[in-house]
Amino acid sequence: MIPPNAAPPKTIVIAYPGAEEKIRKQYVYQTYLTPEEHDRMNLVPGNRLVVKFKDEVVGEGQAILVEKTVLEKLSQYDAMSAGYETVEAQKKHLLATVLAGVRKTEKAEFWKVLFRWL
Repeated sequence: MIPPNAAPPKTIVIAYPGAEEKIRKQYVYQTYLTPEEHDRMNLVPGNRLVVKFKDEVVGEGQAILVEKTVLEKLSQYDAMSAGYETVEAQKKHLLATVLAGVRKTEKAEFWKVLFRWL
């Protein structure tokens, strides 16, 4: 079996405006993917990641945690580690981006990705 970190790195793009400073300063960072993005990337813990802020490559990381979640499970820690000021700001942004076009947003699942810098 090939270990997940032996494959070519996968690219994650972070576009939340308040995240730029935190991406560069935090050792561990969190972002979110739609189910379609996750399926396309086939992301698993251990995968190497090329991390981009909009169009600029910021660095390389490694996925630590990749799990399904819903809006009601998000905590203040999730907001802080993803660069949001509050949980409400985080939910508002996720509704406009990751969950855009979903009918029942309170039950819609999406992927939480926690990664560390290499």
